[in-house]
Amino acid sequence: MIKSIIELDFYQAFRYNPLVFILSIIGFIYFVINSVRYISNKKLIKIPLKVIYVLLAILIIYGVLRNIPGFEFLRPVEV
Repeated sequence: MIKSIIELDFYQAFRYNPLVFILSIIGFIYFVINSVRYISNKKLIKIPLKVIYVLLAILIIYGVLRNIPGFEFLRPVEV
């Protein structure tokens, strides 16, 4: 996925790992918003620990499911 992003092939990067791709975009937006808030001397937005645990659990479940027969649609696809 990272190689595809470096080559600016975002469609293929999404096809390799859609969950991590979407979470990366959300993380980048969070970083930009917090950077702007920090520069303007406002309070930073903090992510609750429960949200981090839920996202970690989703990533682990997704990683396990994509390797189980019957969930082939979650596996990476070369275009």
